[in-house]
Amino acid sequence: MTNLRRVLILLSILIVCLTGCSGSNECNSVQTQANASSEKGFTGYVVERKDDSILVVDPAYQDHGSNGEESRYYPAKWFSNAPGPQIGSYVEVWTDGRPENQPYPGQARADKIAVSCPDTPDGAHLSEADAIRGGLYSPDGAKVRVPVIEDVQFDHDAGAWTIRMRDAMSTTENQDEMDISVEDVEPVE
Repeated sequence: MTNLRRVLILLSILIVCLTGCSGSNECNSVQTQANASSEKGFTGYVVERKDDSILVVDPAYQDHGSNGEESRYYPAKWFSNAPGPQIGSYVEVWTDGRPENQPYPGQARADKIAVSCPDTPDGAHLSEADAIRGGLYSPDGAKVRVPVIEDVQFDHDAGAWTIRMRDAMSTTENQDEMDISVEDVEPVE
């Protein structure tokens, strides 16, 4: 009788573990499987999607200015073979090693994609990724050709998110940044 009881307890624990792990949680997961690469992948926010391709822009800029001027270059690439990550997700992408096209933004084929879990602050209805998506789809955000997500803040008292972005393709000297407000309302499924 004790052996039967142990087996039932172990089966119960196994069922609980399997159902808890089988959810559709895409974050911190690898979207396209490949051999693990020891090299650091290309990181940034997914700011646009076309079919199974995503545009990823790294908010960490490189300064290409001379004589004390500031000229920011934001790395950006289109990755094909990327059916999973949604706009607003923060990702790390490894390529398959094929030659990459170099016009800006660059183009490459994704071999492996890791999606980070979006932050949802206490009291917020939207996740950080949902708020970014809302900012990109807003009338002001839609005007930006290659959006760079520089900062995302949630104001609990105002019940709104502030998405700070700029256009990586801007030809202005200081590439003006803009703050877009996104109301924190429960997303419609």
